[in-house]
Amino acid sequence: MSPLDGAAARPGILSPMSASTTASTPTRWLYGPLTDLALGCGGLYALAFAAHAASGPAFERAFPAGLLPLGALVLGTPHYGATLLRVYQRSADRRAYRLFGVQASLAIALLFVIGVYDVTVGSWLLTLYLSWSPWHYSSQNYGIACLFLGRRGVSLGPVDKRLLHASFWLSWLMVLVSVHVENPQGAAYAPVELGGIAYRSIPLGIPRSVAAFLLAGLAFAYLNVLLASLVRLRARASWRDLGPTLALLALQALWFSVPVLSRATLIGSDLAPLDPYRQADTFFWIAFGHFAQYLWITSYYARSTGDAPRRSRFLWRAFAAGALVWGIPSLLFAPDLLGVRAFDAGLAALIASAVNVHHFVLDGAIWKLRDSRIARVLIRRPADAAGEAIAPPARRRPGWHVLAGGFAVVFLAINLFGTLEIEYGFRRAALAGDVERLEVAARRLSWLGRDHPGLRAQLALFAEHAGDPETGVREIRRSLALHPTAGAWVILGRLEEQAGRRDGARAAYREALALDPAHSEARGASLRLETGSR
Repeated sequence: MSPLDGAAARPGILSPMSASTTASTPTRWLYGPLTDLALGCGGLYALAFAAHAASGPAFERAFPAGLLPLGALVLGTPHYGATLLRVYQRSADRRAYRLFGVQASLAIALLFVIGVYDVTVGSWLLTLYLSWSPWHYSSQNYGIACLFLGRRGVSLGPVDKRLLHASFWLSWLMVLVSVHVENPQGAAYAPVELGGIAYRSIPLGIPRSVAAFLLAGLAFAYLNVLLASLVRLRARASWRDLGPTLALLALQALWFSVPVLSRATLIGSDLAPLDPYRQADTFFWIAFGHFAQYLWITSYYARSTGDAPRRSRFLWRAFAAGALVWGIPSLLFAPDLLGVRAFDAGLAALIASAVNVHHFVLDGAIWKLRDSRIARVLIRRPADAAGEAIAPPARRRPGWHVLAGGFAVVFLAINLFGTLEIEYGFRRAALAGDVERLEVAARRLSWLGRDHPGLRAQLALFAEHAGDPETGVREIRRSLALHPTAGAWVILGRLEEQAGRRDGARAAYREALALDPAHSEARGASLRLETGSR
């Protein structure tokens, strides 16, 4: 579920297109046509998609993959925080959403803590996130489509509502099948790069032949339902009134339906946004579109209800709230405190999974167009909602306010400088062979609590090539402490051999084989040492 997931799909419940809401003609837009089409209907994402498709490498040079997490920092953090404010800011809302705000939240927190130490539990939490996320995005598109129809006085019957909802639902089902196909490497939808981290998506294992059949059937149903919905919508409204809803149907296709079908058939895969090898980068851009859409609607609601008359104040408060749920776990469960793996070796993925699942649960409970207060604000004129008294949020204690704001600043600084150091001090310095810059980056990331196992392993490799095994051993042992992998154990084995410590090398290769019995270099080196010892 997502903001604005309304009753339009549920006959018998107050709908945003019902007669009661069309008695007074609402304003057609929230902020105005340009802002609403750019943010609410995905116009900016469509421009980014077109620019990426047209320019390819030039677009990627302008927006390097390593810096895309900064977009998630700036847009994603307040996107989560906006829902936290909606649930926890008012005492009445805290009581109303106690089941989700307390019990469900504690259950998710418990799963996260267990997942920190149990890779299987963490992997299941990651799998739940990857499966649920596209539905969260899809239902938000559906809800906003309902919003624009309601604001234009378009009244839909039960069949119209079901068809419109089914088009988004079928689009998500195509994504779900591609997520859960057996051996999902190169699957049609993989929003995060899972290589080199502790947690893995655990697909249901749909056989590829069955998945191909299911995708074909779902695509056929999707196209037919979409066409039927368009026909029925056109019978009830002009093209002008349908414009924003049509844009959202196109956005849904651009986010999910088109990429899934392109990657399943390889049609259009020569376009950069549809390239299977660029899935992680494309997912970031889809996420940016969703985050902007979410902030667009929640900031309007906050301003209209008097929660935050100034948009900048709302966005900062939302950022601070989001920083708390992202930042506290990353500090407490760092490997040098309560955790066992580095931020970039699995902790970040686990936090993202828990935070997003929590967000989906809260979001599905609170942002409903069938909620009379939300419907009055978002569907009718602001003046129509003015008659309903809304209790102001409880006054915050200045001390807590200052602490939350201070933590948000620290969180922003850590993520900003951490991302820049990994991009420029690690990736680019490694390509240039700049060992001195790598060492500087290692120190800085350590100060920030973001020590990177890959960076330490890279320093160990440079030390090996320079004939300095002692430095290499020190660096690779730090890498292993942050995130043990078979490859890192093999590097340690080679360094121990270089230092003349055959027993240490044998032990390292045994550890590598314990993690990956099929590792060819570890097997060959272990056999060579064992044979040589006889």
